This record gives sequence, C-alpha cells and structure tokens, in this order.
Amino acid sequence: MNNDYFLLEKYHDMLEDGAIAPELYDKYDVKRGLRNNNGTGVLVGLTKVAEVNGYYVENDVKLPKEGNLYYRGIDIKEVAKLAGSDFGYENTCFLLLFGHYPNQTESKIFKQVICDQYELPEGFMENIILKNPSKSLMNHMTRSILSLYSFDDDPDNIDGFEMIKKGVSLIAKMPAIMAYSLQTKTHYLDHDSLHIHFPKKEYSFAENILYLSRNDGKFTELEAKTLDMCLMVHADHGGGNNSAFVGTVVSSTLTDLYSMVAASMCSLKGPRHGGANMAVLDMMVDVVNEVGYDATDEEINAVIQRLLAKDFFDHSGLIYGIGHAIYTMSDPRAEILRDVAMKLAEKKDKIKFDFYYRFEKLAVNALKAKTGKECCCNVDYYSGLIYEMLDIPRDLFIPLFSVARVVGWVSHDIENLLYSNKIVRPATKYVGEKK
Repeated sequence: MNNDYFLLEKYHDMLEDGAIAPELYDKYDVKRGLRNNNGTGVLVGLTKVAEVNGYYVENDVKLPKEGNLYYRGIDIKEVAKLAGSDFGYENTCFLLLFGHYPNQTESKIFKQVICDQYELPEGFMENIILKNPSKSLMNHMTRSILSLYSFDDDPDNIDGFEMIKKGVSLIAKMPAIMAYSLQTKTHYLDHDSLHIHFPKKEYSFAENILYLSRNDGKFTELEAKTLDMCLMVHADHGGGNNSAFVGTVVSSTLTDLYSMVAASMCSLKGPRHGGANMAVLDMMVDVVNEVGYDATDEEINAVIQRLLAKDFFDHSGLIYGIGHAIYTMSDPRAEILRDVAMKLAEKKDKIKFDFYYRFEKLAVNALKAKTGKECCCNVDYYSGLIYEMLDIPRDLFIPLFSVARVVGWVSHDIENLLYSNKIVRPATKYVGEKK
C-alpha cells in the first residue's frame, strides 16, 4: 500500500472517531483562544511593560472606546512625539526595557551600546546564514537566532542582568540577520546578484535596515524616518498577543533567551498574526483592478459589499485591515501610520494613498452597518502600504515586524521571570471515551 494512501486513510478515520462537538466547549466553559464569551481576553498575567486599551466592560458587556496603547505608561502617540526630529526606535527600546524614557545622556550612551553590537560574530554570516538558504525568511532568521546560542559563552544564564545584555545584543543584530537572510534567498533561490554590506555604526537602527537590505545601500532621510516610526509602533503590543504569550510560555520553563525569541518568531510567522498587511495589499490590488483609482464611492461600496458577501477576492467575507480583536473605535498605531503614510505619499504615490483613505472610511462604515458594532482600521491597513512605498520587498514585511518586536518579547520575558516565575501549565478536559 502506498504510504501516503495509508496515512490519508488513517487520517480520515481519526477525523471521524476523534471529532469534538462544538457544544462541549460551552458545556465545560472552555475559553477557546483564551477569549471570554463577551470577546474580552482571559487574564493570564500582570505587566508594567505595555497596556493595550480598546474597550471597557460594564455589566459583563464589552463596550467601545477610543483606543490607546501605552509603553510603560506613556501613550504611544506621546512616545512618537518625544522622538522629535531624531530617530526614536532606540529610545523606545530603552523605554520598554528599563521603564522610563531616556534623558539625553542615557539616549546617547544606549544608542552607542546598540551600535557597538550591530555586527554578527566572526564567521556567522558565511557559515550560518549564506550556506543555508530558505524560501522563508522567518524560518531562516529563526534558525540564525537559535545558532547565536553557540556563539554565547554563557547561553543558559537567565539572570535578569544577563538577559538584558543578551537581549540588547540580539536586538542590535537583527537588521543584519534579516538583511543577510534576504540576500541569501535572493541569490541562491531567486538567482540574482549577491550584495553584502556591513553595518555602519554611524547609522541609526532604521537607517541600517535600509542600508543593509538595499543593493545600492541608498536611502533618503524621509524613508529612514518613516521606517523608524513603523518600528516604534510595532515594538510591543502587550503581554497577551500571541507571540508575546508564546514567549512567556516557553521562557517559563527556564530555557534560554534564544529559544524564547525563536518560539515567538515562529508564532509571528503565522498569517493570523504577522502577515495581515500582505493580505491587505493583495486585496487592494484586486479592488483597484476592479474599479480603478478614480472610482466613485458607490463603485467602491459595491466592491466592499461583495467582499462582505464572500463574492470577491479570497471569498472569506473579511475586509483585511479593518477591525481588531481589542481596538473598537480606533487603533492608535493605525492613526500614527496613516499620518506617516500621507507624508510619504506626497513624495511617492499620493493617488494610491488617497484611494486607501477613501476605501478605509467606506469599509469601516459598511462593516459597522453589517455588524452593528464599532470598528476601525488596524495597523496592518497602512503598514503594508508604507512598506510598498518604501520599495521594501514583500519577503521583508513579516521579518520587519519581528525585528521591531524583539524588544517587546525580551521585556515581557524578563518581567515574567522576575515576578511571576511559574511554569505556564493550564489544563484541558478529556472528553473522549475510555477504552
């Protein structure tokens, strides 16, 4: 018997014998997806790193409000303003790691600490990255992060201070890991030229990403400042999002930091978590092809209704980039990126931005009318558009998200090890037959 046929036959037997009736989840009060019946999240921890606030609860009913995201108690919009005319991602990392926004001296020293650790260990690029191409950059980067364990003199040391040192070093190396993973795929799998640049200490985190990932290494100040803002709003999103929670679960076993970050990377790779901005772009390409940039509101509304009726694009009934599990009336990250996208579009593609803006307003109204609930566009709606205007290849969309988020994972990991320090061990209810 063919092996695949045998396994397929057994698989169908398993589906028939092992099915779990949906009503059993209600019978045993199992919180699927760790979500309560009113749509709120099950509390699984305490944190002082970040707060995601998009609704309030009254009489066990989830009610809408304007959204807020706080990094160490500071509103993300204020964090964005504090950057001023300088690059702000490094200061954001300091804030998340140490609990307060750096003063001028702290900022200067911390940025130097980051710059001093940009480069990868001797031989790492040649032996770990270039020799092992992968069609998935996220898988490639995850493997590289795990490999850094072998270049650490004391990799299993999870003392708080050691975790800070290892975490800062890893954050600093992520632009090089991501850029070299891209170049490896481009060269060996896409059969294009190989371009390797070495990090420049005089460049900011965002500038180095653009310099390392572009063949000619060239970029404008506007492009670098735009990317810097994207990194800032993606740096953390509370301890309850999937990848941060995965990191907490893994680190609660007292494993090493590299394993924890690798696990979070694997979580973020999933299309339900990290890949939504690409779905937005694909959807909008089909929408534009259908109605054109000069479409009337009525024509755009007609396409939106087809999306909701599962009669357009991927027939999922979803409008990608519209709606969020926590934010109801507004997503503060999307509001920041909308403004950033508008400024970038003045130099890049104003026609496309104007269409996105019109579509957003019409789609939000249509979804409200269908569900009877408040909704808003989320961060993915404009982040993909920004990356596209920055000429960033699609292969980097999710990796960029992960590079920005490493600091959030590390911050939550250290906090949980210091103050919770319990292995995460929930329970499941057996509902099968005894045999």
